[in-house]
Amino acid sequence: MQIMARGYIASGEFNGYRAPQHLQNQVVKAYCDSNKLNFVLSRAEYWINGSTQCQLWAALNEGFKHIVFFSLWQLPQDDSERDSVYNHCKSRGIMLHFAVERMSTDSTENSIKDLEVLIKTNLMVLEYKNDNYLESLQKLI
Repeated sequence: MQIMARGYIASGEFNGYRAPQHLQNQVVKAYCDSNKLNFVLSRAEYWINGSTQCQLWAALNEGFKHIVFFSLWQLPQDDSERDSVYNHCKSRGIMLHFAVERMSTDSTENSIKDLEVLIKTNLMVLEYKNDNYLESLQKLI
């Protein structure tokens, strides 16, 4: 039995980075191939009325048990939005994969905590970096 996995890529910027969609699809497909998942063409996220989760929720509601993100950093930045994604996945047995980071979660509390440590550490570093940048800029003025 083949395990189907829906890809999820971004059309714009995420976590300060941008990657062409065709390259994101190649990375997602390579991840699927190396993990014995049958790649289903990716949904490409786009910006609608300030929301960037339209295609994410469409992918989560299609019935696939595996969603392969191009990157971990495509998860919503807002804590409550991420919690909604995690809860949805837990209740439906959906496994999240992150191709660039070569990691996955089975939506258990421990694997979600591991993701959250990475995400919150990154957000903290970005905030610290921005604060220091502003202080350095103020000294120059």
